[in-house]
Amino acid sequence: MRRILYVLLLIGINGSAQKEQLNQADSLFYSEIYKKAQELRETNLDSALFYYQQLDQFLADKNYTKKRFRVMLDIGNVYLTQGQSDRALETYLEIAEASGLDDDAQYKLYAEISIANIYLDSEEYQKALDRFKSIRENFDGADSSATNLVPFSVIYNNEGIANENLGFYDEAEQHYQKAISLSKKLEEQYYLANAYSNMGSLEVKRQNYLEALEWHQKALEIRETGNYSLGIAQSETHIGAIYIELDQPSQAEGFLRKSLERSLKMGYEKQVIENAQALKEIYEQRGNFQQAFRMQQMEMESRAAVFNEESIKNQERLKAKYEFELEKQIEEKNRRYRETVYKFVFGLLVLLLIIAFILYRLQMIKTKKEQLQTENIKKEKHLLHQELDYKNKKLMSNLMFLLQKNEMISGLTEKLRAVKKMTKAQGDKSITDIIRELKHFHNNESWDEFDLYFQEVHSEFYEKLSSNYQLTPNEMKLAAFTKLKLSSKEISSLTGQSIRTIDVGRYRLRKKLGITNSEVNLTTFLNSL
Repeated sequence: MRRILYVLLLIGINGSAQKEQLNQADSLFYSEIYKKAQELRETNLDSALFYYQQLDQFLADKNYTKKRFRVMLDIGNVYLTQGQSDRALETYLEIAEASGLDDDAQYKLYAEISIANIYLDSEEYQKALDRFKSIRENFDGADSSATNLVPFSVIYNNEGIANENLGFYDEAEQHYQKAISLSKKLEEQYYLANAYSNMGSLEVKRQNYLEALEWHQKALEIRETGNYSLGIAQSETHIGAIYIELDQPSQAEGFLRKSLERSLKMGYEKQVIENAQALKEIYEQRGNFQQAFRMQQMEMESRAAVFNEESIKNQERLKAKYEFELEKQIEEKNRRYRETVYKFVFGLLVLLLIIAFILYRLQMIKTKKEQLQTENIKKEKHLLHQELDYKNKKLMSNLMFLLQKNEMISGLTEKLRAVKKMTKAQGDKSITDIIRELKHFHNNESWDEFDLYFQEVHSEFYEKLSSNYQLTPNEMKLAAFTKLKLSSKEISSLTGQSIRTIDVGRYRLRKKLGITNSEVNLTTFLNSL
């Protein structure tokens, strides 16, 4: 015997999602009509549905969006209770779409749970389980407020139902226990009774009939206290079914008939089917075929009302539409995720390129700095070598000069000693020779020292002259003096030559250098080399 399994989501009128402000007149009208519909819900579903629909039209005209979502959810629940799953699904889909556009996450959550209940009602248990798991993952349950936690009590109950019908009894029990714990915490008797009832049905599957009976009796007690009409009918049906398993048909008949009467009065078509089917079996066993036939007729009429072909087709069409929209949403999320990943990777690559460029520049700067340091070290070494060579040359020059000077002094000393032995005329001549020799030595000494320093400063000058022109040592010397812009008189003083000799030497030097144009200055030419 198939039982109604799903747990409907019922949110109180004063929940936190109901913060939409109505003017005084509209608020009064809304409260009165909604209260009337809620009262009729436990006595006459058709009348309750009429008032809900009138209220839905009123709220739509007034553009009270959130209040309308609340009423639409009630309308969908009534349709589902009556067995009109296709119309219930259509209503839930409308809520899900509209609340998504309105960015009202709370009612979108309610709608998604109700849509998952449709799959549960259609015995598509795996799809229902997948939807409930997805809902829990996508909606935040961290807020401890009752409005936010109540939906999760429904989810735990219905996930347990899906697991139970898939044969996962332990998982089902875990979910029912979660629902019981949460319902107690929130003091939600309606959902607590549902959890007790589900535990009872699970124990029936395990063939623990006495334990199952205790669970269902606890659920019935709560439902009778709260006057939950549909829940009372369900509990009575479950208890009747257990008494059948316990081979107590009389007790079973009493509970089943009470449930059947309530279901016929309220229009619970699916509940009528279950009760009629169970009673038919009892009457057949007793041989009361007239009553059994009546139950059969009642069952067939309710089945025709609930499972007509057009309704089933419409429900499948709506499910297909919903699943298509879900796939689109998943694809859109995947697309956004891929875009995010691509952007992240691109940004990371750009960052790595920037870092690589910075490291490259730093390395280039470091390398250049090292090269400069190396070049500076080389230059410093070269300068040190040059300075050392210069000092060595100067040292050798001084040494040679001292040697020459000592030799000259020794020679002059011998000559002066010899003068003492000469006649006056011979002595005067010797002294004149000695003076000339001293003067010559002095000139050579000045030139050697000048030549040393000149080559140090103008090392390439002599090399260019000697490689390009055929000059005598005297002409090389004259070129050096001229480059330093010394006048003929100054050169004469240094070399001991006459000014006339110096001028003639300049003329000859110009000819050898190829300066035939008198406008070209010799000093300027030599400095250009």
